Amino acid sequence: MKTKLTLTILGGYNTIVAVAMFAFATPMSTYLVSSDNSDVLRMGELFHYGLAPAILAIGLMILLSRNCSIDTAKNLLLGYIIAMASLMYVFFGIMANESIMNFDPLTTIPDVAMLGLAIFGYLKAKDNSC
Repeated sequence: MKTKLTLTILGGYNTIVAVAMFAFATPMSTYLVSSDNSDVLRMGELFHYGLAPAILAIGLMILLSRNCSIDTAKNLLLGYIIAMASLMYVFFGIMANESIMNFDPLTTIPDVAMLGLAIFGYLKAKDNSC
């Protein structure tokens, strides 16, 4: 698989997620946080606002690196794989066990799919040249 395609999909996905976090921080917070306390819900909203720029930076860095060499692309993919593996630990090892979180494994499907794509793209990396 050409690394340009893998990086385009991963970068696009992360950019879209970041924009969604900016636009829908309040509904995301009320969906994910199991509390009627307005301060707790506001904190969840603020965390989404705080996390959105980091995810946007990841998405844009990946998108803007689509034409890099195969070695650089594989390093980007490896970094993404390591980061997503740690995210899966947070999802399934921490958030799933917290009563304050409305954790639903189905909401992780897009992230699991992107992790799978990154692994596949890393293992089957091809040069971007024609």
